[in-house]
Amino acid sequence: MILTRIDPVQAGIERFTTRRMRAERLTSTHYPEIRRLHLHPQVMKTLSPDGQILPDKVTKDGLMQNDAHWAEHGFGFWIFRAREGGQFLGRGGLKWYTVDDQDVVGLAYAVIFEHWNRGLATEMAAASLRIGFEQLALPEVASWTLPFNVASQRVMEKLGFRHESDIVFAGLPHRLYRLTATDWQMDRGLRTA
Repeated sequence: MILTRIDPVQAGIERFTTRRMRAERLTSTHYPEIRRLHLHPQVMKTLSPDGQILPDKVTKDGLMQNDAHWAEHGFGFWIFRAREGGQFLGRGGLKWYTVDDQDVVGLAYAVIFEHWNRGLATEMAAASLRIGFEQLALPEVASWTLPFNVASQRVMEKLGFRHESDIVFAGLPHRLYRLTATDWQMDRGLRTA
């Protein structure tokens, strides 16, 4: 899949709002919030390859990689805050990955533990998909999760993703899902009809 790089400022995707959240391009200035996310043991059970808290260097490297991804591709991850009050809620977005020997744009999301089970992951993911399909014109988006992370699987399924296969990612078994732009558009049409 080859994409034409867009100017994120011109496209208006560096900042946006959802019903309950404000999003802005994730940068290294957001280190304190992302580090807080990465220090929570419950969150890390769903995010880190070994289920352990991520080392500080991994957090910093991830932020630098996100900066580079935005510079190269014109999109990446956003930090999400409460629309009212600005409280940190999580991070999510779209990024190029190599999964199962294939280059794919992957959807990722993580919510701070104190705000789990409130539908925020679904809201973050839906906003990211809207940008991916409407503004980046992606033909499809992939997402994956550990087999025991049923909550994340539910988020993907709610958004129209279909389970494609079980894969090994970062040395661990994962469930791989995909959503095509056509299926996303059809699903949105059904929900608004």
